[in-house]
Amino acid sequence: MPLLPPDCAREASHQRSISIRAYARTDGLWDIEGHLTDAWSEPITKADGMLPAGEPMHSMWLRLTVDRSATIVAVQAATDAGPYDAACGTIAPDYGQLVGVRVARGYRDTIRRLFGRTAGCTHMNELAGVMGSAALQALWHELNENADEKPFSIDGCHALKSSGPQVMRYFPRWYRPATENG
Repeated sequence: MPLLPPDCAREASHQRSISIRAYARTDGLWDIEGHLTDAWSEPITKADGMLPAGEPMHSMWLRLTVDRSATIVAVQAATDAGPYDAACGTIAPDYGQLVGVRVARGYRDTIRRLFGRTAGCTHMNELAGVMGSAALQALWHELNENADEKPFSIDGCHALKSSGPQVMRYFPRWYRPATENG
């Protein structure tokens, strides 16, 4: 169900787009590729002058190559557009520090720890964060093929809390009735 119509007139101002695609590679790895753009519908001031309407202020790319356990084995980052031109893209190689990080609980905390404040790019960090959940979606079957391991998604959202009806129905082995304290 889409959102209800707004209750007053409005005019488009800014658009952020994030697109993510996952690719199964022939070597058994997965490429998760993300692209973030920010554009305004009117010309906007940028560090070195005016940015025409519709042109991206930010255009950033990130590729995470992950193995079957969702561990990052390679990273490529690139900045096509930033408000401070080439200076924005100089941080891209630092995202190689994600190699060895497993996309799992705590992944976003690791991004903040590695690239917080001046150690990274706010926009690249946001892109990397949302790419984590896309990687888990892409590897859903890989990560859940071992029947002896609790599926990573249980207790990861309200619909799949271990005491809930969906877990009782679809993952009965992992169902845990709610206790009086929770």
